[in-house]
Amino acid sequence: MQTVTMYLRATSVKATLVDEWNQTVSVLPALTRGLRAELVLKLLDENGERLGPERLDYASWDFAVANDWDTETTPQLRVSEGIEVVDGDIRIPLTETNTEELVAALGKSEQATFGCELAGFTAGETNPEFLIQFDIIVRNRRADAGTGRPEPVGDGSYTAAQIRALFAASMEVQLSDDGEDWYAADPGGGTPDSARWYRIRNALAGHDWSDPIPLVPGPRGLRSTVEVGEVGTLPAGSAATVENVGDENDAVLNFGIPQGRTGTAATVEVGSVEMVASDSPAEVRNSGTASAAVLDFKIPRGPTGATGHEAYLYVAYAENTDGRGFSLEPAASRKYRAEIQSDTPIENPTLSDFAGARWMKYVGDDETVYGDVLVADADTSVAQVTRIVFENAKIRRGIAGEVIVNFKEAGVTDEEFDRYAVVNGRTRLSSWTNGGGGQSATPGLVVENHTEIPALAAINNYAAFIG
Repeated sequence: MQTVTMYLRATSVKATLVDEWNQTVSVLPALTRGLRAELVLKLLDENGERLGPERLDYASWDFAVANDWDTETTPQLRVSEGIEVVDGDIRIPLTETNTEELVAALGKSEQATFGCELAGFTAGETNPEFLIQFDIIVRNRRADAGTGRPEPVGDGSYTAAQIRALFAASMEVQLSDDGEDWYAADPGGGTPDSARWYRIRNALAGHDWSDPIPLVPGPRGLRSTVEVGEVGTLPAGSAATVENVGDENDAVLNFGIPQGRTGTAATVEVGSVEMVASDSPAEVRNSGTASAAVLDFKIPRGPTGATGHEAYLYVAYAENTDGRGFSLEPAASRKYRAEIQSDTPIENPTLSDFAGARWMKYVGDDETVYGDVLVADADTSVAQVTRIVFENAKIRRGIAGEVIVNFKEAGVTDEEFDRYAVVNGRTRLSSWTNGGGGQSATPGLVVENHTEIPALAAINNYAAFIG
């Protein structure tokens, strides 16, 4: 069986024939018509790395060889069964390479170049997800099983060439245990102990066998052995040596192998770089030599992109999430912001232009402070306060949810004042509920206490807290 191995750089549908080092090869491999073959494809990426089996995991394959691009005509060769991926190699069995279509395409030509196409399909799909195309040569045959056989010389005489061929032909040997049943001798397996007869004939002539000849077996000889001894390195340019340091029956061979000559270091440099049409294939050509490569590149332009269009962005501000207090100018009171885009300019955007836009809060509330409460005077400093108790003070309701705390005045007993003078740590002190008792005083802080506090006794309206 003929085995044809091809390295292909499969970076596009049209694969490039390369060698195992990813260098472009110009001489195509050849199949022979009528000879059973296996085509082994080794696919490389743009960096010369082998494609892994996971990138070639397809449910079915189809391989065709044809000398035209007409899908209506029958290809010269086609294989849809038996294609498999083994260790990253795609193995294609070509068991029938003597088709009528191939004979007609080759005619009386010595050889011709044909195009190959390999397609991979996922399960349930009729269109391929993997496709590569490449070329290969198919050589013709001078004769095959369908042609006639030449006639021998009629007068029985032989030419000088025929006589030399008879002498050069080996002899066929058959053995027999009883002189009646014959079997072919195995040159590599020795003569069986049971054999008592042998007969011979010329393997080329193939006529009658000789008369049976008695076979007298001799004593069984000792089996010889061959062993590799020392393997040494010789200077470059010297002749290789083999020396038997054993004996004729048990050979021990010492080998002397000369070093190879030091080669010249190869060089690679970039030559010309040319931009070609977008529908042209990329190309790399070595304009130098095998040891001093000069690589000329042809790089296709990218396709022209679609023409873009203008867009306009407008931003507006409002005091509420529904757009009330709309304006195109920002301000401290306008805490909400929205955006719209338009393909055409809007001379004076209004609230109706922002219909459907989302108003997002982008400015925080004024005077809002979050963090731990610190209470301090000249003698004492307490951080992370959870509850404040006012002594010798009284509280009353103010306006707009205010709570006013005053120090104890004359006429208020300690028992009466203590009933209202506790501020729970769970109360949130906001910018309008602050230690100063007025809206213009210092902003209040968040005071939290997760300790359960007993319910307070009922207090008068002026002692209520909001928050």
